[in-house]
Amino acid sequence: MSATNRWNAVEADKDEPHGVGPKSGILARAIALLELVSTHADGIGVREAARQTGIDRSAVSRILTQFEEMGYVEQERDRGLYSAGPRLFAIVAALGERDTLVKAAEPFLKDLVAKYNETCYVASRVDDSLVFRGKVDCEHTIRYVIELGKPFPLVSGASGMAILAGMPPEESDRIIASGLVAHTPQSITDADEFRRQLQVDRDLGYTYSPGRWVRNGAGIAAPFFDATGRCAGAITLSCPADRLESLSIDEVGASIRAAAAELSRRLGYFPAAVPLA
Repeated sequence: MSATNRWNAVEADKDEPHGVGPKSGILARAIALLELVSTHADGIGVREAARQTGIDRSAVSRILTQFEEMGYVEQERDRGLYSAGPRLFAIVAALGERDTLVKAAEPFLKDLVAKYNETCYVASRVDDSLVFRGKVDCEHTIRYVIELGKPFPLVSGASGMAILAGMPPEESDRIIASGLVAHTPQSITDADEFRRQLQVDRDLGYTYSPGRWVRNGAGIAAPFFDATGRCAGAITLSCPADRLESLSIDEVGASIRAAAAELSRRLGYFPAAVPLA
């Protein structure tokens, strides 16, 4: 359940007209604020957090200040925005050790790393964002490193585009309509062009991102699905762009697509046909 939905559920229990309201328990408000912060990769301010939750701004400020003192959130002083702090990431990392998705994906990631000697990740979809849950590192000294446990927008990089390609078009269109940002000169910011690229990716069964998210970084990703048929995330190979030039994009893409299909089966997804070659 998202932070907003959790607030709505508490609202129904408390019969408050706007958000959770002051009558809700401090613990419920604190937890929901922590969830809200964790879903905003670029941070969220006190005013916006109060607007989304219905909590008084002064109470939001007090709770977030206490969380900052405890290390669960941190504030960017220039903009006043709060984002996840080191203690929260430590908890995420500890839980990741017991994450069934990480364990299910690990053998497929290891096989890909053994074959291509590039770092591979498993990312899961969380609402309209993605979170990298686990990885297997390559042997190269120079690596393209992605932070685990941190939410990233779906409209970025190979992993996000692979997940969008795994969604029904009407669902991906809604997310595209929320806005596209130019992170590098290679980023696709035109909505129509973005949709055309998604269709290419759907036909291929994988996504190739030549530096669209991070300059000089490249990634190839394929979506995987859960038992209900919902696109649940992506398997991704990431590396410096110059090293990927020595590999065949088609070959790597086919390998990642096959790994994602096997992970989908491991998670209980059995469609009529899944492309493996």
